[in-house]
Amino acid sequence: MVAITGGEPRERKRELLIYWLYRAAERVINALPRWLVLPAAAAVGNVAYDLAGPKGRLTRENLARPMRLPADDARVAAAARRAFRNYAKYLVDMMRIGELTSEVTARIVRIENPEMLDEVRQSGHGVISCTVHVGGMDFIGPALKLINEAMHVVADDTTYGRLYEHMKAARERQHIFLIGWRNLRGLFRALRANKNLVLFCDGGYRRGDVPVEFCGEATTFPLGPASLAARTGAPLMPVACRRIRGDRFLARGLPLIHCEGDDPSSIHRATQAVADALGGVIREDPGQWYMFRPVWPQTDADRAYAIAALAAARRGDDWTKTSA
Repeated sequence: MVAITGGEPRERKRELLIYWLYRAAERVINALPRWLVLPAAAAVGNVAYDLAGPKGRLTRENLARPMRLPADDARVAAAARRAFRNYAKYLVDMMRIGELTSEVTARIVRIENPEMLDEVRQSGHGVISCTVHVGGMDFIGPALKLINEAMHVVADDTTYGRLYEHMKAARERQHIFLIGWRNLRGLFRALRANKNLVLFCDGGYRRGDVPVEFCGEATTFPLGPASLAARTGAPLMPVACRRIRGDRFLARGLPLIHCEGDDPSSIHRATQAVADALGGVIREDPGQWYMFRPVWPQTDADRAYAIAALAAARRGDDWTKTSA
């Protein structure tokens, strides 16, 4: 329930405040050279990590899985600090994306194998690009714009209305088109028009989603990617966009994954293949994975359910009927 004061929702006031603070920061950041603001952002990320408290612990717990180390290991702490720094730099770059020129794009972003999109299009399908919060996925958009391509990204349009619309407009200038996550028709429309649809898969454990083993532990991945693939014939393409030396970005598509049907076994196999590929992306450089919410089950009951559902899926049983 939203509290009301003076006839206006408090949440709306907070959203407006965040919008105007964002716009002010955006103006300052765009007035300064990138080589100056990125180190400053990294310094802010360091401070944010030192003050993060529970968020810092959660980040270390997340990173411990792909690193295969205890959460209190010094190497995990160093990776978590880098994750905060990289996220701060990502936010700064995102505030500049609307004004990004073709010349700057060509200098800071490279797609390793754009021909994969052509191969998919020749089969008469769009492609479902599956990714995690690593590096800077948004910067594939400006790089695609250079070759007259675009990407459609599923986004949460239920809050921060004015800020959402502002960021949507900025991204559209770079051929990044946001689709609200509830807009199922929009998702199908993009795929039937042979477009590139981007879905993030590291949203965290949710009972009822697809059971997978991710970085060595049972959790779930969203049902949407494999279901869309089964219904439209579009292949799943795991995608990575890492920050590399010189604060540039290198993007690449990984081998395509096809979902053979919409039955639970086919959905699990395709989703597990996506989880395996994206786990490998994170392990390449864990300090670029900025995930600050739980990815794996947090209670004994949820862990038991995730393990039981995964075991059922591996046996070929209907994991949707798992009870634990």
